[in-house]
Amino acid sequence: MKKQDIIIALWLIFAIALISSCSKSEDNNSQSPPTTTVKAVTIYDLPADTGKKGIFTLFSLKDSTIVSNSDSLTTKWDIGFAGTTIITNSGVRGPGQGGAILLKDVDFNSVKEAPETGYRIENSLKDLAIPTGSGNGWYNYDPQTHIVSPIPGRVIIIRTADGKYAKLQIISYWKGNPQPIDPYQHKERYYTFKYVYQPDGSRKFE
Repeated sequence: MKKQDIIIALWLIFAIALISSCSKSEDNNSQSPPTTTVKAVTIYDLPADTGKKGIFTLFSLKDSTIVSNSDSLTTKWDIGFAGTTIITNSGVRGPGQGGAILLKDVDFNSVKEAPETGYRIENSLKDLAIPTGSGNGWYNYDPQTHIVSPIPGRVIIIRTADGKYAKLQIISYWKGNPQPIDPYQHKERYYTFKYVYQPDGSRKFE
């Protein structure tokens, strides 16, 4: 083979390798960005002011953890629990962008998107984002049996402290989620609940 032919062959090999490399790079660049997968999280037996001192148990939906009360004036928490009352990090309760909407007669799994508007905030210590009182919010109270029980079909849409969204449903108010409930034997003020948190800032839950 002549020297000139060898040089041409080498250039052809180099060109083919370069084209192949560029093609792979374009394929990688054309791949769709990874999507965020949301999933339901269940929290068991979260204590809610079991000592009845009027102190809220603060909770981060992003991290699925209890937040210290020393951080109550920060945006580290999203919701708080004390007795049957649930608060959001908003208004008079905190500096966050929180809020809530109570949905009625819906299936938890069928709620695919958080509403764009209509969120209530903590306007005062009595005018709360999530209504209180038997039948008004998430629960019913039976004065004969002294049992607090979640109302079927009630789902709470939460706007978090940093403006993201979650859907939440209370499963039980009693430690261990006993069935049936004996208020003289079982401990109250222990929440079991499930929720879906959307970390990407959208209102989608799927």
